[in-house]
Amino acid sequence: MKSPFLDQDYERIRQKAYAIRHNYFDDMDKHLLNLESALMKKGIDVLWMKDRDSLYDTIAGLVKNLNTRRLTFDTQIPFDSKFQSIAEIVPVELAEDSSDDIDLFVVNADFAVSDSGSIVFLDRKSKYCFNKAKNMVVIVNIDQIIANQQDLSFFIALKYMSKEKKMPEDVKIIQNQLQYVFPSHLSFLSDQVISQEAMKITVILYLNDIEDIMSSEILKESLYCIECGRCLDVCPVASACDNISPIQLIKMNCLDKYNQSQHLFSHTTLCGACESVCPVNIPLIRLMFSEMLASNNVVKPSRSKQLYALFSKRSKLNKANHSFLKYFFVKRFFGQNKFLGRYFQSQNGDFFNVTYKQPYEDNPNELIKDTDIE
Repeated sequence: MKSPFLDQDYERIRQKAYAIRHNYFDDMDKHLLNLESALMKKGIDVLWMKDRDSLYDTIAGLVKNLNTRRLTFDTQIPFDSKFQSIAEIVPVELAEDSSDDIDLFVVNADFAVSDSGSIVFLDRKSKYCFNKAKNMVVIVNIDQIIANQQDLSFFIALKYMSKEKKMPEDVKIIQNQLQYVFPSHLSFLSDQVISQEAMKITVILYLNDIEDIMSSEILKESLYCIECGRCLDVCPVASACDNISPIQLIKMNCLDKYNQSQHLFSHTTLCGACESVCPVNIPLIRLMFSEMLASNNVVKPSRSKQLYALFSKRSKLNKANHSFLKYFFVKRFFGQNKFLGRYFQSQNGDFFNVTYKQPYEDNPNELIKDTDIE
């Protein structure tokens, strides 16, 4: 099957996605204030948090203020160990199956929409906690906000287009206050009565300490990521990098104050597979190369420039690809990196490009038909 990432129409979709994300970040302050205003009009409290420490402290304060006994998390950030001493942590799987109430439910949003104030959840572990909790805290990463409601379906389709199931199986969109549903027993009735009341929702707009990334015109493009995971799927050396995706590596290195992630750059092949499959058209090789040049301890700039120059001409190198050239190339640039050395020597085909298998067979033009591209 022909790869959709080589399809001209799909390239136009990627360009459109990049332009929409670029425009959002150009006016991000305005869109964040619009989102805050739209949420507050719906009776939803809004808090702003800069980093993980302030996020922990704020949620801990809410746990105490709300007299929380039972607490459930459905988040990417590990919270459990921080709150075990102040509340009972109920795993989301048990909370789903239990008939007991949840006092506080903390969940990550996948997207939020600035102009409508909609909050979007895609295939979360939690399905029923949204109506079983008395109080809910929603963490919205400010780089996962979409400016206009009309673009929401477009980005959901992009996020899932390269997955086997194509579209999410479970989509929840909060557009107004939710109702907390609970059983109540009235003395004059023998049967259980179902009651409901308005759930208290607090949205945390989480900056995730991205000021350093935002200050760089080059690295700011890494924030265009919609967390589809496609770059991780095709990265040939991810297993040598603790399964950290290329885009995660770029962000981590920007935020890494102790240089603990720089050693991971020594594994990159600059093959370009991640960039070719990114649905938002992020120039990952340029971003990674920029980070490599900024890393003085692990990857020397002179070596990085030579390696980048070679891979930038990989289409020509492939025409001359043979075992003799391969041997000296690998020995020169990867002699001290046994993992990459073995990887390149094991390639029978074009080793300057990384081939990957598409995980699905359906027609990728389904998205194109439903997408209005000017």
